[in-house]
Amino acid sequence: MALQSALAVAKEPGDRYNPLVIVGPSGSGKTHLLHAMGNALQERSQKPVACLSAPEFTSELIEAIDRDAVKGWRNRYRRIAALLIDDAHLIAEKDRTQEELFVLFNLLVESGRQMIFTSSVPLAELKGVEDRLRTRLEGGLVVDLPAPEVEVRERILGREIEARLGSADGELAKYLASKPAESLRAALGLLQRVLEAAGARGEPPTVALARETLEAPSAPPAPARRGSAGKRSSGIVAPSAAGARSREKMVWEWPDIGERTLEEWR
Repeated sequence: MALQSALAVAKEPGDRYNPLVIVGPSGSGKTHLLHAMGNALQERSQKPVACLSAPEFTSELIEAIDRDAVKGWRNRYRRIAALLIDDAHLIAEKDRTQEELFVLFNLLVESGRQMIFTSSVPLAELKGVEDRLRTRLEGGLVVDLPAPEVEVRERILGREIEARLGSADGELAKYLASKPAESLRAALGLLQRVLEAAGARGEPPTVALARETLEAPSAPPAPARRGSAGKRSSGIVAPSAAGARSREKMVWEWPDIGERTLEEWR
């Protein structure tokens, strides 16, 4: 559904799905899909396409406020062909950002210009976001982008292996894709571990090496030293010479002189 919606938006921006909100966990590929749609929209338009993250949007606004240039900042966004904001859930508790985004949102909708947002948090669970802005987001098409399936991971890993090694290795990509991974980032992390192991050995990465690297049992904990078992300690760390001279770590005055001597010297 997310891919079909993206294709429809690229073909007819501002017509069917406006706004389009893509919701999915971190590492599911939301940002990549957002950038792909931004590139497609830019090819169709003579006007610029604004594609940035929510923190970047907020930082720009703060900088404009500091320079007393909010009017110019607003005019720049009013000339865009489309607005794409990544991680929109991060506008929570940003009152001024939400206010400016709400006004810009209405302007772009009325003029038929496309808006696309991504969020790692479902809209119904967003906290710290004004109801009027959340209603605008829910008024468009909200699609879920689930964690990538095995086939998707295999294709992406295959392309990554070819890009890094200069040649394809379908068996290695298939093996890595079969390992459990909650996100594309986690799947690429497995590949990175294998490549690092291959580099350390000075040999090319193979399925055998990947299996040895990813499936080898962890090393058992080091045995305790002989005689250390049952040894009791007060838990007090002996101070250094500098620490012994510190007034913050020593008692310099004691009212009762009889309590000063803790043991008899012999």
